[in-house]
Amino acid sequence: MRRNGLGIITTALVVLVLSGCSMFAQANGVILYGEEEEIAKAVEKEKDKAKEEEQHEIKIFTEDNRQIMILTEETTQSLIKKKLIKEITNQEKATTKAISSLPSVSKGEALLFTKEESHELGIDNVNISYEGNLVIGDGRTYADKFLIVNNDDWNSFGGTKKTMAILKYDKDPSANGLRYDVEKTQLVRIQD
Repeated sequence: MRRNGLGIITTALVVLVLSGCSMFAQANGVILYGEEEEIAKAVEKEKDKAKEEEQHEIKIFTEDNRQIMILTEETTQSLIKKKLIKEITNQEKATTKAISSLPSVSKGEALLFTKEESHELGIDNVNISYEGNLVIGDGRTYADKFLIVNNDDWNSFGGTKKTMAILKYDKDPSANGLRYDVEKTQLVRIQD
């Protein structure tokens, strides 16, 4: 009897997962990271499948073998609207919660988000403020840290220019395999 009950529960869970039941939040989008040209090609291939698409220029630099992504306030606001900037609420359980806003960034200032508290990077002429353990999506996929800068300061920051594309679909894009020829792909749940 006990064995039969366990079999029924297991079968029910398998059916829920395979049917796409929303008991577990499924991805409905993907963030692509890479060179502008490769991102443009990937987006072009997906234009008939994706429901929405937007692209943002980002910058990447490395310090102490850690990759740091630089975003403008404008890019960050777009990510916040889609509920893609999240606070780590429990490190051990890897739980996150979408944020609704961030402090504004004045000219000459930057907001740093990373796992460990830090106020310094190898960047001159900018006042860096550590603002917490936030991530893009549900984890650190492309960079160990990210820095938000004032739109007017963007050009004064070094780093390698890259592109971030956010694609939203009607259903989980991983069902068809993640075949994007880009540097990094991150499954996400985009909310309106």
